[in-house]
Amino acid sequence: MNAVQKIKAAAAKLNPDEQVEVFRWWVESDTFKQRQLASLKREIAIGIEDLEHGRYQSYTDANVMQLAEAVGRSGRERLMHNGKKPKA
Repeated sequence: MNAVQKIKAAAAKLNPDEQVEVFRWWVESDTFKQRQLASLKREIAIGIEDLEHGRYQSYTDANVMQLAEAVGRSGRERLMHNGKKPKA
C-alpha cells in the first residue's frame, strides 16, 4: 500500500468533522496553493494565446440565451442520468 492509499484509508475512518479538518489543512497548504496558482497561470496563458490567434466567439443576446438554454438542458440531462430529479 503506497502513502496515498494509506492516507485515503485513514481518512475514511475519520468522522465528518475530522475529514473537514483534513480537507481544510490540505487546501490551505502552500503546496496546494502553489499547484492551484500554476494551473491558473497555465489556463490564463492558454486563454491569451487563443485570443491572440483569433480563437474566440463573440456572443449576441440571442446566442447567449441559446447557450444558457443548452447548459441548462445539459445539466438536467446529467442529473437525470445520475438518478437525481432536477429542480423546476
